[in-house]
Amino acid sequence: MNYSGIVGHVLDGKYSIEKLLGKGGMGSVYLATHIGTARPVAVKVITPEFMRRAEFVERFRREAKAAGRLRHPNVVDVTDFGFSTNEAGESAAYLVMEYLDGCTLGEVLDEEKQLPISFSIDILEQVCSAVEEAHKQGIIHRDLKPDNIWLEPNQRGGYTVKVLDFGIAKLEEMGQDSSAQEPAEISDPNEKGGSPGNETVVISEDAETFVDPRASTRALEGETIAHNDGAKTIASEVGTMIQEGNPSSLKPIIDSEGGTAILEPDPSEQAGSEKGTRVISHGSSTTGGSLLNSPTTSNLTRVGAVLGTPLYMSPEQCRGDKLTNRSDIYSLAVIAYQMLSGNLPFSGDYLEVMEGHKNEVPPPLIAKKAPKRLKEIVMQSLAKDPKDRPETAEAFASKMRANSEGLGILLRRALVIYSEKLPKLLQLTFLTFLPLIVWTALKVGFGLAVGFGIGASDSVLGVVSVLFEIVHFFLSIITSAFLVGMMTWVVAQYLAFPLRPISLRPAFKEVRKRAKTLSLTVGLSTILSFIGYAFCFIPGIFLSARWMLIAPSIMMEDIGGKAGFKRSVELTKRSFRTVFATAVLVYVIPLIMGISIGGFIVLANTSFVQTLRVTEMKEKMAKMKKEGVKAQPELKNDKKDSDLNVSIGPKGVSVDTESDSGAKDSPEITSRTRKFGAVTQAISQFILLPLIIILASFTSVITALIYFKTRQAGGESMQDLLGKLDRTDEPQSKWQARVRERLIQSGKVSGTGSRLT
Repeated sequence: MNYSGIVGHVLDGKYSIEKLLGKGGMGSVYLATHIGTARPVAVKVITPEFMRRAEFVERFRREAKAAGRLRHPNVVDVTDFGFSTNEAGESAAYLVMEYLDGCTLGEVLDEEKQLPISFSIDILEQVCSAVEEAHKQGIIHRDLKPDNIWLEPNQRGGYTVKVLDFGIAKLEEMGQDSSAQEPAEISDPNEKGGSPGNETVVISEDAETFVDPRASTRALEGETIAHNDGAKTIASEVGTMIQEGNPSSLKPIIDSEGGTAILEPDPSEQAGSEKGTRVISHGSSTTGGSLLNSPTTSNLTRVGAVLGTPLYMSPEQCRGDKLTNRSDIYSLAVIAYQMLSGNLPFSGDYLEVMEGHKNEVPPPLIAKKAPKRLKEIVMQSLAKDPKDRPETAEAFASKMRANSEGLGILLRRALVIYSEKLPKLLQLTFLTFLPLIVWTALKVGFGLAVGFGIGASDSVLGVVSVLFEIVHFFLSIITSAFLVGMMTWVVAQYLAFPLRPISLRPAFKEVRKRAKTLSLTVGLSTILSFIGYAFCFIPGIFLSARWMLIAPSIMMEDIGGKAGFKRSVELTKRSFRTVFATAVLVYVIPLIMGISIGGFIVLANTSFVQTLRVTEMKEKMAKMKKEGVKAQPELKNDKKDSDLNVSIGPKGVSVDTESDSGAKDSPEITSRTRKFGAVTQAISQFILLPLIIILASFTSVITALIYFKTRQAGGESMQDLLGKLDRTDEPQSKWQARVRERLIQSGKVSGTGSRLT
């Protein structure tokens, strides 16, 4: 079996090679079938000529180790790594991965150029999820680009992202001090893969690169192969460029796979630094130790080496500096820039691109449909200083998602949650409003009693009526605060565990702990907002918007009242337009609805009084006609010249009709009017109350989503909230406990942290 034509053969006795899928600089990828399971797999086989170069074998081994360490739905699943020997004694390393349908993001961008915002955010979120998991495992990818992002169609009409190619990833050994120096390992010149005095392999995080001016020196600095100026450039996978020293004579070499550049740092930038390239005399002594026989180390990616694809490399990556997780975030921002605008921040040959990344300000992101804040997040993530970028890939994704959504998307999401969980949400609202419902019933009963003439003096009734209104006002505030707090808890539970049945008991348990703080803080903020409404309507809405997230903050973050005010202001600043529009929706609509119903009551009572008066006038006129008494003109015109005085007092709704002559309504009309007003007021309350319950349950879902949106806009993680939910929601079934135990055993979660059930 010749490794250049292995289609139709069995590799290593396990994989039946069926067809070639693709070919790169250092190997080929084949569709194969695992004989033992009949499962289709993708097998990457390194070409025999590269087997003589230990660093490429080590890169293969590293890719297997990096991907094998990650168990994540958005990372390609690597299932095997090994060496195969044919009849001629030739060895080849191979890497086995899951076979994926679909295409790369690079192929999509080649045709579509500019992608829709929603599609871009969905893809970026999945990529960031994979990168975040890699960073948690101590892995920096270092070669994020569209060609390494695979889009596999799923059954839901979208795409599942798979991040590929961890071949040049930087692996930090778990528990290992990455800053610790390790001795350089230099291969024996007589080992396979070199000739005496012809090449030197150096592996060290902090070691210098030693270059023999008369020979082709091979310095293993994270796949870096350093040659003298006359040496031939070696092509490797994804268009690898390799050059030693000052790359001023470098010519652009980009193949169809995206062009990964591996360069030595510019000596001019390394003057006086131990990271530079130093020329030593030929014949210097070396010590043995073949790379193929040495353990895998993180030193493959030494400081001073330049690895990656220049179009997507971070400034520190271009300089060959030591990298942190934020280098990958810069690459993610370049991908986002390209997806949204159809262009790259920097273009040209390799030197121009790398110089742009290092020293030039990227052109403004031009994307017509992208919100201004979204473009600002992308540009912020392209900062030259890593400290100015988002701290984590998760924070970058959260900011992108939060700043891509306006009120319309928020309302649609609220409608989805509301429709899916309507019975539970109405149950929560009803139980929370139960004290208010009882008090409203008492208030209506009191109004009916007064309207039908059962009661004490007007002064006593007035005092009692005022007390009813005051208690009703503050009870409305407190129950609304409790509802928003508990609804935020329930929505968090839904977002974290969408398939788990919603439990209301933990929410009630938590709100009891914070009842006093919620009541006092929200009560004070409401009174201050009402003062703003009284002086001028707009300041009232402004204050309501600024303090809209007090209840969710206190409930979810367990903070005090003063901190709740500050936290709400901090959150609302991040997306104030959306918050202000939501405040108008949440506060103004109920206010308009209340005014409308109040106006209906007044009009109904006015119409009723007019009807009674006309009826009474007709009866009087008929009686006078029967008795032969001529009607008085002022009586005929009494209706025309009368004034209506409508008031809602301690005895309910009253309508006084007084003519120009000062005549009052008859006691019968007054009595019937008072009774009618009491009945209409009772009916309106019982109509209004269900509407309030429905509206309050929906608007509280919107408020909860606003809270999570503003957290995301600041790049804040949801993990602390998920941990809080887990601690208050113990497993309800044996299977949940077993799943949790297995996750703890696998190290996926800690004994006290979040769990997946």
